Amino acid sequence: MSVRARILIPMIITAVVVAAAILASDIIQFSNYVNSSIEDKLDEAVQEMMNEIKTLEDESYITALYFAHDAKLISSIENDGPDVLMNRAMRLYSETGADLCIVTDINGITLVRTDSRKINGEDLSEMLSVKTALSGTICTAVERGEGDTVRISANTGTPIFNEDDKMLGVVVVGFRLDTEVFVDKLKDISGCEHTVYIDNVRVATTLLNSDGTRAVGMTAPESVGRSVMAGGDVTGQFSLLNRNMLTKYIPLRDGIGEIRGMLFAGQFLTEKTNTVWAFIMTGGLITAGILLLGTLIISFAARRISSPIVKMIDKAYYDALTGIYNRRFFDESTKRLIASLSRMGGTLSLLMIDIDFFKQYNDTYGHSAGDNCLRKIAEALSKSITRADDFIARYGGEEFVVVLPNTDENGTRMIANKLLENVMELNLPHKKSTAASCVTVSVGATLGTVNHMQSSDDYVKKADDMLYKSKQTGRNRYNFESL
Repeated sequence: MSVRARILIPMIITAVVVAAAILASDIIQFSNYVNSSIEDKLDEAVQEMMNEIKTLEDESYITALYFAHDAKLISSIENDGPDVLMNRAMRLYSETGADLCIVTDINGITLVRTDSRKINGEDLSEMLSVKTALSGTICTAVERGEGDTVRISANTGTPIFNEDDKMLGVVVVGFRLDTEVFVDKLKDISGCEHTVYIDNVRVATTLLNSDGTRAVGMTAPESVGRSVMAGGDVTGQFSLLNRNMLTKYIPLRDGIGEIRGMLFAGQFLTEKTNTVWAFIMTGGLITAGILLLGTLIISFAARRISSPIVKMIDKAYYDALTGIYNRRFFDESTKRLIASLSRMGGTLSLLMIDIDFFKQYNDTYGHSAGDNCLRKIAEALSKSITRADDFIARYGGEEFVVVLPNTDENGTRMIANKLLENVMELNLPHKKSTAASCVTVSVGATLGTVNHMQSSDDYVKKADDMLYKSKQTGRNRYNFESL
């Protein structure tokens, strides 16, 4: 054996052993990372379920008040017969899109109900929302269904009073949690499988049987059911429908804290397995390259390469001055949002924001102060939005844009007011402004039901028109018009 061979063979064996050890370690770490990423995603998915339930509770609250203050409904309870009352209640039920409507008298006896094939006259005085409302207090909570069709829903019960402040009865309005629409919407948002349980039984799920039907009516694993119905959260790997899933279960509580069921988010591990195998194959090829060039050189190069990539991604989507998203992120995200919302029949709200008399501010206080003003304004505007899907971006110069998917007109107007208030609270002096003694903004807002023929330009133009109207009518205000 030559001297060259004696040197090369030990070096090659050492390099192979070291490379194999590194690859094995990386595979283990990557697998753990994938598990951790899925668990984080499940946490977000479960939180999204809770957020959606809170949204439905808020909608039920607003809708119940709408019913309770309807003059024709009040009149029909006092003066008209059951047919007139039924017709009015059903008209309101149809207009609001509620899934549940119950009207009772002051004893909790049903006058109108949409969730049961039984005749009216049932005693619902022990139903939580009815019982609480009969005491004069509005009650908003998740409740088990008392009828034939609605099994679990986000309800609000509120008393009905006439002009003399005499209680006439109670109205309960609710939105269902036990429907395919509810779980499918969540899956579209999170990318995870979702299920709603009553007790330990699935009543709504995105999981499918082998024949393509919904896998409702089945129970959760016994150990899971015991733990969750006792008040605990459960995260772990389980076999569901003959496939392995990483899952998370949490309790679903009613208005008095009693556990009525469970919420579930899960992800099939097929994706994880494919990802890990792809990583192994790629890692094997990379390892061959490492053996040629040397472990130290490749490690050094990887460190040098990864750093600028991260910086490049940050630079591509974030505004360097304010730290919020930039115009490029806005353009790409709204394009994706419109495509997604058009399939779901969702709505999109867009608000354009412009700092009032910003040129005069720069001229008076200097560009350094102007940059600082932009940063503070961006921070104040960012505090005005809290939902995961909402975002704010710097549109250009002193202009910002806020995007709110699936937000109704009331929600859009509320955000517009918050934007104005949060900027005013900064109390940044501006002696050249005729709108106020401090820095203010003007806002233009619009809202539309998304269709595939639209583009972000349609929303921007309408919001810009409203922004121009705000400026023309005195600034430091918002104007709204639907698209």
